[in-house]
Amino acid sequence: MKTEIGKMDLPEEFKYLEVLRNGKQRHCGDAFSRCHPKMDYAKRAKIFAPFAALKGFEEEVGSKEVRYEEKREVDEDERYELNEQLNQLYERTFNGHDAKQNPVKAVIEYYARCEDENSEFYRKKGRYLTAEGIVEKVDPEQQVIRISGRRIAFSNLYRIETDCGKKP
Repeated sequence: MKTEIGKMDLPEEFKYLEVLRNGKQRHCGDAFSRCHPKMDYAKRAKIFAPFAALKGFEEEVGSKEVRYEEKREVDEDERYELNEQLNQLYERTFNGHDAKQNPVKAVIEYYARCEDENSEFYRKKGRYLTAEGIVEKVDPEQQVIRISGRRIAFSNLYRIETDCGKKP
């Protein structure tokens, strides 16, 4: 006797004929279902999620979308204001103990040169970034300010907003 599935005839000696006749096996409460519990749909979906066939491709394409610009010149008034703010920040952070007792929050806008070697603007142009957080140190000798683990050179500073003028 031959079994017909679709348009294909299967011989009686077909190894999985019994499985085809009985349909999908159901495991409910048996040893197999205890060892292999049904996977929830969220985890199952991850198995079939798309993957990146080319490592780093998305980052490379994304890096081409970054808009780079020339560094803006800071005029005398802006430079004076930046120096005043740096002096205030230095006074509030030079003593490590006082700085920890009264942390100074700041938002700093600064210029960062393009460091992407594959970009046509590599070290020629840059972009303005914002660092926000606790000012850790103002170092006049090395001409850097450290905020939330980031070191920013004084020459790259564009704007500083602090809570220095506010009384707690």
